[in-house]
Amino acid sequence: MKPGDFLLGVTDFFAVLLPGALAMWLAAQYAPADLSRHLLPGGADADRIVDWTVFLLGSYVLGHFVFMIGSRLDRVYDVWRKRAHPSTSDAAYVAADELRRRLTPGLGHGGSALSTLKWARCYIQIHVPQARVEIDQIEANSKFFRSMVVMAPLLVAHFAHPWRPGLVVAALVMGVLSFVRFCDQRWKLTELSYATAVILYETKEAAEIRHDRGWLGGHDKKPDDP
Repeated sequence: MKPGDFLLGVTDFFAVLLPGALAMWLAAQYAPADLSRHLLPGGADADRIVDWTVFLLGSYVLGHFVFMIGSRLDRVYDVWRKRAHPSTSDAAYVAADELRRRLTPGLGHGGSALSTLKWARCYIQIHVPQARVEIDQIEANSKFFRSMVVMAPLLVAHFAHPWRPGLVVAALVMGVLSFVRFCDQRWKLTELSYATAVILYETKEAAEIRHDRGWLGGHDKKPDDP
């Protein structure tokens, strides 16, 4: 079992299943009574397995819908990033973009061009998959909070009828803080991906130079040294 296999499960759990479970709970509040009792786990022991199966499957399906809607927030993030962290002043991005253009120039043209972030993550996955452990953890957090931004207005609408001001305010605050956290985690994800790809390339190239000059094995002398 590779780290990426486990972290893929963690990403699905945080980004899809947890928001989907919240969406299932919300849907159960408006479903007919004979249906809602099967949407949430509980009840008699004989129905518990069925209830959990329906709940988990429904959470997974609804979670993907929430995830799909949340992906639209990436455009909002791009607007925020361009204002807060312009690409021209982002040293990690500039270095990674130059490396991408140098190593894979054919992937940087046309409407289907591979973005620098996707390229950096592919480069890391190919050369050192273990280096993606922390990157994937940050991605899971980012996508979780992005989905929570989508759920926040739905919770506000739910708690507004009947009017429950404390829960409405709590849902609004959760939505705002989730968006702030989403932007923060997304920024860390991109910066770590860019920096890791550049560092991996530079250290790999330096190791190859030392190997060509015969500096490996603890020898500090060049081949032509006495």
